[in-house]
Amino acid sequence: MFSLTFSQAFELVTGDSLFEPKAGESISLEEDHIAQIMELLGQIPPVVALSGKYSAEYFSPRGNLRRVGPLKLWRLYDVLVEKYNFLLEDAAGFSNFLLRMLDFHPERRATAAQCLQHPWLTSC
Repeated sequence: MFSLTFSQAFELVTGDSLFEPKAGESISLEEDHIAQIMELLGQIPPVVALSGKYSAEYFSPRGNLRRVGPLKLWRLYDVLVEKYNFLLEDAAGFSNFLLRMLDFHPERRATAAQCLQHPWLTSC
């Protein structure tokens, strides 16, 4: 059986990794990774951000990152259009396909079976 993650799908289509976290002087690799996710997907809902075993290490009680400054939002659709020169319709379809797998709430994420039925995938 073949399995493909959202990150692998992005890499297959663009040739680049979706996230490339790096540790800095004041932030860890994990914090940079979380920050990159938030720049792409928006603010993590506090109920999700604060639900992990190590949440207090990374997030304030309001769900903001503790040691990372202001984030520069760059939505997936815009990344595909601006960086990878996707046609608008292609960017909309592919970003919708990926974003269904990236919902912060696990119970709302698309299942593998649902992904197989997504219009973007069935039109390829």
